[in-house]
Amino acid sequence: MRTFALAITCCLISTASIAANRYNFEPGDPVLTNCNQIYSKGVVKSKVVDGYVIHFDKHSRPIRCPPFRWAFEFVLPYGSVTEYSFTAKADGFFGKSKEIVFKVGEPVTFILKTDPRIEKLIKAVDVQAEITDISGIGAIAVKPLSTEPSAIAAFWQWIGTNYVDVNHETLAKEREMRINKP
Repeated sequence: MRTFALAITCCLISTASIAANRYNFEPGDPVLTNCNQIYSKGVVKSKVVDGYVIHFDKHSRPIRCPPFRWAFEFVLPYGSVTEYSFTAKADGFFGKSKEIVFKVGEPVTFILKTDPRIEKLIKAVDVQAEITDISGIGAIAVKPLSTEPSAIAAFWQWIGTNYVDVNHETLAKEREMRINKP
């Protein structure tokens, strides 16, 4: 009986914490929609029962998730900042922790998968980009600096004009370089 009561209590607490994380957006508010840590910038068009209808600019590409109705947990506030910092830990058991700072105008390196229909031998490509905007939640918008055709193709296939979370797997090499930087 105790375990049953404990299970019910845990469910109620987790449900309450999920409900507490919801933002109350109004039509016209700028937001980011989360699709696997890649965010598309849009504006709330209207509220629905379980979320929002979001309007995306025609230049928001590629939209990787259905762009019609978004559940509450995938809609986050947008606010531009000039820099974003967080504490990251290096890989391994004894990895050191270090504060990492991303600033507008800095170069970053992404490792993106290539399209196997085009690139038969190369599985991934390094893409150099420059940070053009940073949101308050730690997502960066970038423009490509690489000139290699396969790098540019991978960039527009995976990122495009969207925002990428600084903890996204494609930025693992960049985070590791910043952690190990003296």
